[in-house]
Amino acid sequence: MMKDVIISIKGTQGLYEESDTIEFTTDGRFGEKDGSYLITYDESEILGIKNVKTCLYVKPDNSVILQRSGTVQSRLVVEEGRRSTCYYCTPQGELLIGIFGEAVKHNLKKNGGSISMKYTIDSNLNLISHNTVKITVKEVNKNVNFSS
Repeated sequence: MMKDVIISIKGTQGLYEESDTIEFTTDGRFGEKDGSYLITYDESEILGIKNVKTCLYVKPDNSVILQRSGTVQSRLVVEEGRRSTCYYCTPQGELLIGIFGEAVKHNLKKNGGSISMKYTIDSNLNLISHNTVKITVKEVNKNVNFSS
């Protein structure tokens, strides 16, 4: 069963001494089935991304599949200690990129939790960026009483 959640995302990407950090919070859906977790949300227009739905599949082996659909389409696989070739399609064109998972950890339970990932992205075996992502999922409390 999918639940309404609040999702906080902090991502840092960079190369060598330069890096950029993005933080945002959004609403989404979260559920568990057979030991895997699913997190879905719409990308934020604040970040300049319109009409894109993101789904994260967190598998029992700690691998994460990040799939986007809409104006940006991609399927990225982050597995600790492995390099995956992944597809990334934007309105500007298509790319095949490599994702090497340095670390993938999660403490998700039925009511939420967090995921942290550290990985690199390459294209034609040339390093593009080092990345860290932390995602926190909190169940929406629908029993809030605003009367005093």
